[in-house]
Amino acid sequence: SLLEAKKSVTSYSFSLGLGVTLDVPFRNATYAKFQNATNFIFYQTRTKDFVCNSTIYRHAPVDEAVQNQLPPSSIGFGIADRRVWMETFMDSKFCLAIRGDTPHTHALMRSIKVGCIPVIISDMYPYYAPTLKSTLDMQDYAIFIDEETFLRDPGRALGNLTTLSDKYIEEKLEALRFAQQVVLVDHPNSLFVPAFLKEAEAAMNHARPDLCPSCVRGSGVASGYT
Repeated sequence: SLLEAKKSVTSYSFSLGLGVTLDVPFRNATYAKFQNATNFIFYQTRTKDFVCNSTIYRHAPVDEAVQNQLPPSSIGFGIADRRVWMETFMDSKFCLAIRGDTPHTHALMRSIKVGCIPVIISDMYPYYAPTLKSTLDMQDYAIFIDEETFLRDPGRALGNLTTLSDKYIEEKLEALRFAQQVVLVDHPNSLFVPAFLKEAEAAMNHARPDLCPSCVRGSGVASGYT
C-alpha cells in the first residue's frame, strides 16, 4: 500500500544528525566528568573561508582577545596530532558547534558522544536539522547563543558560560545523557532504533495518515518506547 500511495512517504523528512565515526570514544556525560575536565571550551576549526557568510562566526573564537576572557581552553586552527586532538576534546567542559557551510555541523554529534555540553551558535539549526526531533529537544541538552549576540561580543558571550549554576549544568548533563542513548547506535543502552521508528511513523502519518492509524491514536512507538 505504501508503494501505491499518491504522496511520497518522504514528503515529511526528519534528521538523524550528521553522524559520528565509531573511532570517537564514548564518554558518559556525568557531572564528575564535567568537574574534572581541564579545558573550559574546545573548539578547533579550519583556516580557509566558509560559505554563507559563516567565516566570521567560525573564526571569531580564535581571536586572542576573545580567548583572554576565558578560562584555559583549547581553541585554534586545528591540532595536528589526532591523539592529542581527541584527548583534549574529551577533556573539555563545553564544545562549540558553530554553523559553517551549512547550519548544522559534525561538531554537535561528536560533542554528544564524548559527553561535552554542546554550545550551538547557529540560529537555524533547530529548524534545519533537529536530530530525532520527535524524541529530543535540542534546547534540553545544548546551550544556544544567538548569532547576533555572539558576533557583538564573542568573549562576553562565551564568558557567560562561567556564570551557569551547578543545578543548570546538572540538568543539561542529565538531558545530554539521554541524548547519548537516543542518537548513538553504539551506546551500551542505545535507544536509537525505537527513536528512529518513532520518527519514521511520524513521517508516515504526515504523508498518509490512513497508512499509520497508530500515529493518530497515540499508541505504539509514536507515543513512547515499547
